[in-house]
Amino acid sequence: MEQCNDFMFLGTEAICLGRVGDDFWCTDPSGDPNGTFWLQGCHMVHCAYNSLWMGNFIHPDWDMFQSTHPCAAFHAASRAISGGPIYVSDSVGKHNFDLLKRLVLPDGSILRCEYYALPTRGCLFEDPLHDGKTMLKIWNLNRYTGVIGVFNCQGGGWCRESRCNKCAAEFSHRVTTKTNPKDIEWKSGKNPISVEGVQVFALYFSEAKKLVLSKPTDNVEIALEPFNFELITVSPVKILPGNSIQFAPIGLVNMLNCGGTIQSVAYDGSQSWVRIGVRGAGEMKMYASEKPRACKVDENDVAFNYEGLVVVVHVPWSSQSGLSTVEYWF
Repeated sequence: MEQCNDFMFLGTEAICLGRVGDDFWCTDPSGDPNGTFWLQGCHMVHCAYNSLWMGNFIHPDWDMFQSTHPCAAFHAASRAISGGPIYVSDSVGKHNFDLLKRLVLPDGSILRCEYYALPTRGCLFEDPLHDGKTMLKIWNLNRYTGVIGVFNCQGGGWCRESRCNKCAAEFSHRVTTKTNPKDIEWKSGKNPISVEGVQVFALYFSEAKKLVLSKPTDNVEIALEPFNFELITVSPVKILPGNSIQFAPIGLVNMLNCGGTIQSVAYDGSQSWVRIGVRGAGEMKMYASEKPRACKVDENDVAFNYEGLVVVVHVPWSSQSGLSTVEYWF
């Protein structure tokens, strides 16, 4: 699977993309009915850890999946923040379009992260497949936000005795872990994000649909059932110069990689406005310590909601490029 010496030494001279895991197995070829689930955790863990090595000389590709598979959302979440291509192997006429629309924009493009996903430091020397306690946590960067993916992959993997992957159902149960903004390596890649001096981060949980304000070292606890996930968009909180208004853009939350929809951020403290360039369509959310007096999309006044320190604006697909400008006036 592009992990032989021939590819490493010769293939990388021709292409920059390479698979970092085994095939996507929708079922266990050995006949274990539980393989429909635990094999998905294996695939995800292998891709994440192999990227630590292979990502140094190729761009990691996490392989296809099927949008109607019982663990389709589990796979989709990892592909959304993998930083690699996204593609499916659906049978003709068998598609979960609601899920695919969380990955793909109306023009067919995707929201790729700036870097490639890697395991967080805290789970590097742990066993997220069969120790019954470790969650797989991966991180990546967008232009203005970081993202943490948390996945409960416990339930099966490589068995040293039988020399094959096999079920370990005794470890497949609810797992609890902790995360914080420091799980993200903010200085990585060609476009690192400066968080020097940032005192507070806005953490948006895509599945729980909640916002949490966190200091850099504050731990947030997450508990997940087997083969469930959570994606956390981590946005550094900024302060409008000249006043005390705090804000942090989250992005279009109908997309799995919602932070990837943010294309630009500008603000003016003297006139008390924040301008966010957004790519895509849907429900735009931003943390704001105060309620705006007005919101605009492409210079047109629009209705908005403000609840729980979150401003919500609907953004339509407004042009061929899908780029819109959202303004918040305080």
